[in-house]
Amino acid sequence: MRYMCRAQLLSLLLLPLLKARLSVPAHPIPQSFLPLLISTWNYTDANREAWTVLRQGPRRTRQAVIQGCLHCQNSNSCGRLLGGHSAPDSSGGITLEAALIDGANMDYGAVAGMPGIRNAIGVAHDVLRYTNHSLLVGEAAASFAEAMGHKKEVHSLSTTLDVLLPWLLGKCQPNFWRNVRPLANDSCGTFSPLPQEQHQREMRQEYPIEPGHHDQVGFLALDTEGHLHAASLSSGARFRIPGRVGDAAVPGAGIYADNQVGGALATGDGDVLMRFLPALLAVEALRAGQSPASAAEAVMRRLLRHHTEFNGGLVVVSRGGVYSAACAGLDEFQFVVSGESRGRSMRRVERIKCLDRHEVVTGGPRGDFYVAPKKIWAAGGEDVLVQRVEKITLNEGVDSREFEEEYVEDKAAEIDEDEGEKAEEVRSLLDESPGDLLLHQLGLAPPFPFRFPFIYF
Repeated sequence: MRYMCRAQLLSLLLLPLLKARLSVPAHPIPQSFLPLLISTWNYTDANREAWTVLRQGPRRTRQAVIQGCLHCQNSNSCGRLLGGHSAPDSSGGITLEAALIDGANMDYGAVAGMPGIRNAIGVAHDVLRYTNHSLLVGEAAASFAEAMGHKKEVHSLSTTLDVLLPWLLGKCQPNFWRNVRPLANDSCGTFSPLPQEQHQREMRQEYPIEPGHHDQVGFLALDTEGHLHAASLSSGARFRIPGRVGDAAVPGAGIYADNQVGGALATGDGDVLMRFLPALLAVEALRAGQSPASAAEAVMRRLLRHHTEFNGGLVVVSRGGVYSAACAGLDEFQFVVSGESRGRSMRRVERIKCLDRHEVVTGGPRGDFYVAPKKIWAAGGEDVLVQRVEKITLNEGVDSREFEEEYVEDKAAEIDEDEGEKAEEVRSLLDESPGDLLLHQLGLAPPFPFRFPFIYF
């Protein structure tokens, strides 16, 4: 009897402790958090706008990241492509994409290839709030936006022509076609497929990522209660094939967030990002116990093992507010961080050196590399940008970026008389002809008809 009483007493004492131990989550929730706002690239004004909202108190993470995107799409402080919407596709169409994710319940809303509506992040928010879908695209997304009260706006034709004409004069280089006839690196099309036996695996044509010329930006907010939201906004890659959807709209590619472990922002070559979902991979690495630093580097190395020429960066944030980043293909990657320390607000631009590709893949980048020296020719009192694109074959061990810099420097001073005459011809045609006739007069037919003069935001 005494033994039974002792056993019962022991069970009464240990059972509550056992239940408490079993109820502890795999990732314990800190009792308090310091608010944190991170955005990609060196756009301090947009980060400040988002941080101003986040500082107002808890449960403001969604409004904060939306405000950051709004600032970018309504001003020029986030670069010419995002603010000026001067990133046409190969047919001259202007479209936007945006996405928003809630780390509490994984709710997600996005739009892609949406013409005519400036407030892309607002429409993505409406998709999240008012539908059971995650992603709407194209003209149908614009129709949905109008039903939600967003106004359609006409985009400036001259702004688009200023970007599109130099590309057409440069034989539509670079573009996103491959394994087609005529050769994509020397023509505007119209293209048709090559037989399978003639296909070649060429190095991807990379667009230079330059300050103020980014077509995508991401925001991630963490509040004092541990809530996370992330958002992204993109004008799309310039001269993309019409209908292309970018990483900014794909969950796990450009953004991801989970209150239980953390969040991530990815930016760069969107077509590569969509194949590997680096933001999702980084968050799952956090869930597996990795630190933000090791998660960011591991994901970036994985991308480089498959695509040595990848350009871009990744920021990873733990649920406790610890963050780190990794990048490739750039001299350095910049992102802006706003937070609080000892009760004081602070904002800083973080700069990190990128991974050396040669350390990830033996021999580094190799294959066919395309360079486009830029030259300025005065015609009709205006400066006209003209490009010449040449295909250079690099051997193993040759650094493509150093080669390009030397090559472009040598070629930049060369100006061909025929290119100058062509530029002058373009300007005269612009003064005399409507936009929808321009293509046939110049003999520069791209694979899709122009949308001129009906171009929308």
